[in-house]
Amino acid sequence: MKIPKMLVIAALIAPVCRADDSLELAGRFLDLSGTQAFIQETFESGLKPSLDQMRSKGAPSDLVESIHDEAKNFFLENFKWEDVRPQLAKLYTAAFTESELKEIIAFYQTPTGQKTLAKLPTLTQQSMVMAMSGVQANMPEFQRRVGVLIQDYQKKAAREAAQAAPAAAPATVTVPAPAPSK
Repeated sequence: MKIPKMLVIAALIAPVCRADDSLELAGRFLDLSGTQAFIQETFESGLKPSLDQMRSKGAPSDLVESIHDEAKNFFLENFKWEDVRPQLAKLYTAAFTESELKEIIAFYQTPTGQKTLAKLPTLTQQSMVMAMSGVQANMPEFQRRVGVLIQDYQKKAAREAAQAAPAAAPATVTVPAPAPSK
């Protein structure tokens, strides 16, 4: 009789243990992949264009560096890896099975996996620049298309307002003047 009780208990706690194993695997992947450093580098690379623009507009270097330092401090105060890591691990456990996480970790532990981790941030950034330059090069066409949509919308709204105006106006009723008393 004790064996069936043990099986029931094991069946009840097994999903919890597997979830913990998956979270641990996801956390290992985050550490192995350098996600913390990648997030910090992404913040820095996102901040750089604004700082460069300030410099190009003549802002004093010491002011730009002060702003840069303050931005880094603000980021570090508000980005706590120990708070973010478990949240990211949950995302990975929702996206990948325990078996898949093991395979991902195994790959990233290989020389090719390590090279991928080293090259991926730069390749991602270069891909984003390429995509954005293509979008920017064609921005006038997009603006023209949006302009047409706005003009069509304005014309339609004006027609609807004009059609609604006569119906909304109260009908004028002519009341005859009272007849003079005799």
